[in-house]
Amino acid sequence: MDRRKIDVVLSTFLIIISVIILTNDNLAEGGAESDLGIMFLPRVVAGFMMIFAATIAFQSFSKLSKGAELEGPELVITNGYSGIFIYIGIFVAYWLAVPHLGFMVTTPFIMLGVAVLLGGRNWIPLIAMSVITPVLIYYGSREFLRVYLPTWTL
Repeated sequence: MDRRKIDVVLSTFLIIISVIILTNDNLAEGGAESDLGIMFLPRVVAGFMMIFAATIAFQSFSKLSKGAELEGPELVITNGYSGIFIYIGIFVAYWLAVPHLGFMVTTPFIMLGVAVLLGGRNWIPLIAMSVITPVLIYYGSREFLRVYLPTWTL
């Protein structure tokens, strides 16, 4: 499967979604109102999404139009989907567990599981990042965004 074609299609989809986010004022209701407006952060993210997707699409489209030969990482090998199904299973388990066990309990385990699935074998950095990243996200969302992530309810 040609990765260039996949990149162009997915980048086009992301650009369309970004345009919808940038132009629609009725996407968010309620929430913590700030001086910048409720849609400020989503629009900033959508702008970055559009820029990054456009650069990926431009590079892939230019290689497609020139008819350049496929390089090693541009050819997607489609046999062996078991890792993808395990990955989806991990995130379904995360989605089901977060409301009951909380963000701080489940996220380190999920991050560690995904890192091992992707081939990480250096345990000290894996465990450190799996603990430090959720703590920083939890603190940042609570203190800066005033968004309270789920906590333990059992």
